Amino acid sequence: MLTSQFVCRLGALLALAATTAVAQKSAGDWNPVKALTTGTEVRVTTGSRTVSGKIDRITDDTLVMTSGKGSEMFTEQEVTRVSVGKKGHRGRNALIGLAVGAGAGVAIGIAARPKPGQLLANESGAITAVITAIGAVVGTLVGVAIPTGGWREVYGNSSISVHAILKRAFDSKSHRQETP
Repeated sequence: MLTSQFVCRLGALLALAATTAVAQKSAGDWNPVKALTTGTEVRVTTGSRTVSGKIDRITDDTLVMTSGKGSEMFTEQEVTRVSVGKKGHRGRNALIGLAVGAGAGVAIGIAARPKPGQLLANESGAITAVITAIGAVVGTLVGVAIPTGGWREVYGNSSISVHAILKRAFDSKSHRQETP
C-alpha cells in the first residue's frame, strides 16, 4: 500500500528530475564552446574556481584563454561551466531613461501650472521647462545606472546524474514507515 509520504516523495522526485533534465539541456555538449570565436569574453568554472578572460583558442577537448593571471588552459573534463559575456545596453537604457524622465517632467510641470484664479509668480512655461530638464537628467542617470549585460551559459557539465538522485531517493530505508 502506498503511503502519502511515499507519494509526496515520488512527486517531488519527478519534479526534480524534470527540472534537472531541462536545466541540463546542454550538459556534456562541448560543441557550443567550440563554436565560440577568438577574443570572446568568457567565464570558466572548474570546481570551486571561476576564471574570467578572453578566448585564445579552442580544440576538441581544451579551452585556452587569457585571464588576469596570463594564459590558462582548461580541459573539457575539468570544466563544469562556460558562460559568455552578454553585450550591455547602457546607451539604450540611457535613451529610455531620458524619454521617461522628460515625459514625467512635462507631466509634473503641466500639473504644477497655476489654475485660473491662482496667483502667477513665474512664467508657467519656464517652470515646466525646468522640471522637464530635471526629469530628463534624472531619467538618464537612472537609465545609465541600470545593470546590463551579464552572462549566458553555453556549457554546463553537472557531475550529479538523475540516476544517482533516483537511487538516493528510493533507497529501501528512505520510504519505510517507522514503528514506535
